[in-house]
Amino acid sequence: MQNYPDAIFLTDDAAARLAAVTLGYRVHGTIGILLRAIRRNQKTTFDIIAILRNLARQSTLHIRAQLLEEIIERLENEGRRFPA
Repeated sequence: MQNYPDAIFLTDDAAARLAAVTLGYRVHGTIGILLRAIRRNQKTTFDIIAILRNLARQSTLHIRAQLLEEIIERLENEGRRFPA
C-alpha cells in the first residue's frame, strides 16, 4: 500500500473487502465503480441506470433486488434535478 497510495481495491467479495479495508485500502465494488463513472463523466446517469436494470440478468453479482431498485430510484431522482 505504501508503494501505491492512490490504489483502489476492486472487489464485490465481502471478506476481501473487509480485509482490504483493514489493511487501509480504499475499496469499491461494481456499484461503486458504476457510480464513479457518472461522477467522472465517463457514463451518463441514463447509461448507468440501463446497466443497473440489466445487472441481475447479465452478471453473477448478487445484490438485493430492493437495494438495486433504491439505487436506480435515487439516480432517477438526481437525474431530474441535475440533467446530464
